[in-house]
Formats: sequence, structure tokens, C-alpha cells
Amino acid sequence: MFKKILIANRGEIACRIMASCRQLNIRTVAVYSTADRAAQFVQMADEAYCIGPAASSESYLNREGILMAGILAHVDAVHPGYGFLAEDALFAQMCAQCGITWLGPQPKLISLMGDKAAARKFAASRGIAIIPGTYVLEDIEQLQQSARKMGYPLLIKASQGGGGKGIRIVNHPDELESQLMVAKRETDSAFGSTAIYLEKVLKNARHIEVQVIGDQDGRILVLGDRDCTMQIRRQKVIEESPASFITAAQRRELVVAVHRLLDGVGYQGLGTVEFLFSEDRFYFLEMNTRLQVEHGVTETTTGLDIVMLQLQLASREARLGHQVPEGQGVAIECRLNMTGATGENRLTKFEFPRDVRVDTGYASGDQVPTYYDALLAKIIVVAPTHRQAVEKMQATLAQVEVTGVATNLTLLRQIVATNWYLNGKFSVQTLDERLKNDKSFAN
Repeated sequence: MFKKILIANRGEIACRIMASCRQLNIRTVAVYSTADRAAQFVQMADEAYCIGPAASSESYLNREGILMAGILAHVDAVHPGYGFLAEDALFAQMCAQCGITWLGPQPKLISLMGDKAAARKFAASRGIAIIPGTYVLEDIEQLQQSARKMGYPLLIKASQGGGGKGIRIVNHPDELESQLMVAKRETDSAFGSTAIYLEKVLKNARHIEVQVIGDQDGRILVLGDRDCTMQIRRQKVIEESPASFITAAQRRELVVAVHRLLDGVGYQGLGTVEFLFSEDRFYFLEMNTRLQVEHGVTETTTGLDIVMLQLQLASREARLGHQVPEGQGVAIECRLNMTGATGENRLTKFEFPRDVRVDTGYASGDQVPTYYDALLAKIIVVAPTHRQAVEKMQATLAQVEVTGVATNLTLLRQIVATNWYLNGKFSVQTLDERLKNDKSFAN
């Protein structure tokens, strides 16, 4: 087993990874920016190194600074968490060159799946249905020709990146050029690339993802599925595991598709294969070659600590069997996000019920930096059925208290109180439409 691991991340995911390391008696090293000097994850680590100023480009995206900290601390491995350098093939290569184990798949697979257009082509070559669309388009004339052929509405999507960034919906030809400019600016700022492609907007689509893990010999095991349909502008708000609306036969179909995609490629570590489900058919969307934000709902229903399993597999202290974990009950996760700063931007009150899982990197009294992701906490409940889980989440959110910063807590309470959410009658566009048309909904 590894003796010491550097976590190349911050906030709740750094705390989450450290918790699994502690159970395995692995020492942890935190890297932090000047804005995070007093953060919970820094205090939780066995060692901590400042790697730069607040801007992520000079700290959490500073490959050389992070690696230098790892070398000074004599770490065995680097865990990238999610976001920042988690899907950076160059950083993975640099770790290997320094003799440090990268806790993720091989750089070539990170590069393949990180290029969304290339990943679509790869999935299609393996006989998996992909969403109707294009590959990377070079100029406006190509874009216009492809858009006319596809028809509207359609999506302009960044080929690099994820997290809902660099995605713009186009409902009419007159919007195409202006939305292209916005998408390119956003993807250039977020990912340093302006490569885009087009994708058809599927009717009444649901967003389903499959959690997988691969061992050092390339064996793949599917750990479960999640319904991540509840989104605002293609960014997830509420997730559920398993996806309650799909049948046993459809679940088997998903497992077959995942194995068709990954068997024989030597995939190592955690990953998530994402699909859109429309008109009784699954379409490959993308693959994230890392630990996913919403992994906690899969852990809650399977009873697995998937971060611990990842570490055990990477150190060859465990091997994958062929038995797919049998889920117990239904887990729902709500993402509590900061939506605006107030006063000192300090969490004067940050309290949750004790009988539910809350993944967070903050506590009452902490100041929240405005330089990074808006996520404050992930609130997870589990119950025997979808309806009971929704009712438990309603009761849980009623007891959450947050003051000092503006959050989406009111919106989360409103969503889980609706009949359409309770009955599973929604698509990836439902929440955007409700926020636009129903003035009683808060954002």
C-alpha cells in the first residue's frame, strides 16, 4: 500500500480523499493557494504546502508547483480528485516521469476521452449509438452547413472540458453565430481551447451515467448507475442512484454498452460513462476519466468506499471480481451551491442534520473564497424507495441552516417538493424551463 499521497485538489473532495487515506493508514499531503491557507482540508492533511496565489491558474493548475511539493514530501502517488488537473494528460505524464503513481487511467485514455468529439468517434467505432451531431468544426461556413442539415434546436459544445461549460443551445439560425462566439470565449477561458462541435437536442432526454472502475490488469467492473437529469444550464443540481425509471433490461443494456466501450483498452481507476436516454434509447454522451462529484450516491447504495477501492487496486492490494454490487435502496444527492457573496462572505451558520451524509470542506465560521467552484456541500440521503428518499430529502433540507452567503437552498427545497420531481416527470431541460416560466421558483 502507498505510504503517502498528495491530493492535487482542494475543498470537499480533498477532505473526502483524505478520509479514505486515513482508513488505510496512508499519510496525506495537501497543496493550497494563499486563499485556502486556513481551509479545512489544509488542517486535515498530515503535511501541507503553499503552491501559489489565489488564482487557480497560478496554484491548483500549476503542474510544476504541485509536483515540486510532491517531490519535497516524498509522496508515492498523486490523487487529482475532480476538476483542475484531474483530466490533464500532461500532468499524468509528468507524475510518471517523476516516479510518482498517477491515481487515474493512462494519459492516452485521458486524452482520448477528454476530447469529446474524439470520444464520440471512438464510441461509434465500437458500435455504440452516439447523439446525432458532428465532429470538430473548423469555420463558420462548416458550422452553418452542418446546422442546416441537422435542424434546430441544437447544441454548440466544447470539444475539451466538461462541467456544463462551453455549451450553448441554439433554437434558430439567427442565433448561431452569436452563440458560437459565446461558446468559444467560454471554452477558451475554461479549457484553453476553442474547438467546438454540434449536437442535436434530443427530445425529453434523461441524463444517465454509469460508475466504473478498472484494475491494473484492465478488468472493468460496473458499480452502478445514476440519474443526473436535474440540471440548470447543463450543470447538475440533484442526482439519484440508481436511476429509478429505467428497467432491469435497460440496466443490462447499459452494462453491455460500457463493456463494449472499455473492454480491452486497459482502463485503470475510476471513471464515469455518461449517456442521454431519449425515446427508449441510450446515446453515448461522454466519459469522465476521474472520480465524479456525485460518487457519494453510488457509495451510499452499494456500501462501497470507491476511493478506498481505487487506492487498493492501484497498489495491487486488491483485485476485481466479476460480481456487480447489489444496490440497497435509493440515494439522492443535492448540491448546495453558493450563489452570491454577502458581507464578509463568511459562513456564520452552516448546520445540517446529524443523521445524513454531508460531504463538505467547510464549517461554521469559515470564509468562502470566490475564486473557485461554488459547491459548498453535497447532502445525501438514502431510503428504501424513490418516494421515501424524496420525503427524507424534504425533511433534511428543511433542517439545513446556512447564513453569511447566498445559496440555492430555497431552490433545492422547491424542487424536491414538486409532484413532477416526486413522480420522475422531468428531462434535462425541465428546470431551465421552470425557472424561465414559473416566477415562484427561486434561482
